[in-house]
Amino acid sequence: MRIGKLTDEQLESLVLSRLPKLSSKTLSGAGIGADCAWLKTGDNLLVTSSDPITAGGSESGTLAIHVSCNDIAACGVKPTGILIVIIAPPSATEEEIVSIVDQASREAGKLGVDIVGGHTEVSDCVNRFVVISTAFGVVEKGSPVPLGHAKPGDKLIITKTAAIEGSFIAANEHSDKLEGKVPAEYISEAKTYGELISVVREGTILGPLASSVNSLSYEGFPRSCVNLMHDVTEGGVEGAAFEMADFSKTGVTLDQRLVPFTDCSRAICSALGLNPYRLISSGALMIASSEPDRVIEALSKVGIKATVIGEFTDPSEGAKIICPDGTVCPMPAPSADEIYKI
Repeated sequence: MRIGKLTDEQLESLVLSRLPKLSSKTLSGAGIGADCAWLKTGDNLLVTSSDPITAGGSESGTLAIHVSCNDIAACGVKPTGILIVIIAPPSATEEEIVSIVDQASREAGKLGVDIVGGHTEVSDCVNRFVVISTAFGVVEKGSPVPLGHAKPGDKLIITKTAAIEGSFIAANEHSDKLEGKVPAEYISEAKTYGELISVVREGTILGPLASSVNSLSYEGFPRSCVNLMHDVTEGGVEGAAFEMADFSKTGVTLDQRLVPFTDCSRAICSALGLNPYRLISSGALMIASSEPDRVIEALSKVGIKATVIGEFTDPSEGAKIICPDGTVCPMPAPSADEIYKI
């Protein structure tokens, strides 16, 4: 089998279709495009998500905290706790394990998230570090519960820029392949992108604006101001757009000409022969909104850039891409992330 996430078809046939029926305690469970599970816990709801870091190398601890916490934040919920599993190869040193733990502790501290447990072992089943994190947050009774779906006519918005995480990994793990191909200052810049990988701030800001079964309007925003949020991980912006449309049973048109990148990310992708639209992009949050100007303004007030890059359409139109030359073509389903090419 190819490296990377299973295709949607494989995920459905090999995994999802074989899972047992959910109990009445679970509001929302596993599904394509659904990164979080929602479980009833008395009057409150528990929101939880798991993610592995397999290509993070020396920065696996940093990335492990953010990828799972970002999933919780994309539900409009503040993450409060996290479990970390570290599987180290036999070649690992104690110093490398300490570095990963220190990274995770530092990033969790920044987010105000407790590391409450996990597991650590050395195994010859892996040849590099695998770090798995499971984050969770609690929604108290009466709080907004943004279990929405994108709707035809909603605009597709992205925060910050695309290819943040991919650029960060490339600069930290493959700088030798970049030297002489991109300016040294770009490599240095990309190594700082770990500071941009969290979307907890924007996710929790937009949470109260989301459509919800029990939320009210918030500071003048209509309930449908934010219908769905999704953090951009493996598969990049195209993969995230496809998954949002698939989850919502809509079509989507992504305009590549509007997707923002830093000059640094463009240069790194060009040097390594990577498709920037399909490169892992934690740090960017994708939003389906019927009121894009209001969303952009709300984020701008706290210094977060947001850009409209497409629109959700009738399901009969399918998933499409507007290419840089203006031509329109079908959007391929998510496949192995570009990061695995290096």
